Amino acid sequence: MLDINHTTAWINLLSTYKVNPKYGNPDVIDQYLDQRDADPFDSQWMAAHGDLTAIIDSMLVADRKKIEMLQDRASKQIYETLIGQTSHFDLAASASDDVRLIVGFLVTGRVNSFVLEMKESYERGDLPNVEGSPFS
Repeated sequence: MLDINHTTAWINLLSTYKVNPKYGNPDVIDQYLDQRDADPFDSQWMAAHGDLTAIIDSMLVADRKKIEMLQDRASKQIYETLIGQTSHFDLAASASDDVRLIVGFLVTGRVNSFVLEMKESYERGDLPNVEGSPFS
């Protein structure tokens, strides 16, 4: 059974997302994004994505469509929010991908500690922690 209500409430929370001012420097954001593309963050992200893909692929088509609709809504919400606050397209795209992953786990009711940490970071107005970043 999909957890539509809890997921929708979290997506609605994204409309109030405020980027932490420490992310105001585009050069620092670029450095952060480079570190996201390296291990251990990248391998953890890809493993979580693979797990979610397997979960969703095993579901009924109707449920997959509901999940995709929620992911699309959340992805658009955070992308537009970050563009409006930072004008940094790559950061917005990364956050959009993160939020799609978070929503997928929320709606399916599955737990992944890495994804949970990302979710909590966004709820604090932070970006997900990457080892060695200036924000760690």
